[in-house]
Amino acid sequence: MSIEKAFAIHAAPAAIFAAIERDLASAVEAGSESFSVLRRDPDRSLDLQVTIGGVPCWLRYDLIPSADHTEVVARLTPFGLKYTLFRIMTFGFRDQGLALVLVQGLSNLKAELERPHAAEDDDGPE
Repeated sequence: MSIEKAFAIHAAPAAIFAAIERDLASAVEAGSESFSVLRRDPDRSLDLQVTIGGVPCWLRYDLIPSADHTEVVARLTPFGLKYTLFRIMTFGFRDQGLALVLVQGLSNLKAELERPHAAEDDDGPE
């Protein structure tokens, strides 16, 4: 079962993609082995395999430009036996925690890109 959240971010797709790439680079520098990049389509989408709370997931970001913002759609798809067992044992409440992680990540991205000085560096969506 996929969990999908979308945020409107007032920044160009290139700036959003670059911010995500910086976050990934920081995680690599910190020694994180909880993700791997599956596919990059610069300024459009990014596919990752991540581990959240011991649960493997596919995470996809789609960047959809519009006139005054970019819609960032994040889709998290947990998989595997551990997820199936947790879902059964928690009657699906485990998904709420995953949804919160997804929203927090998008919220952090939005806050980073919409800071007052970030707006000076960005002309908006291309």
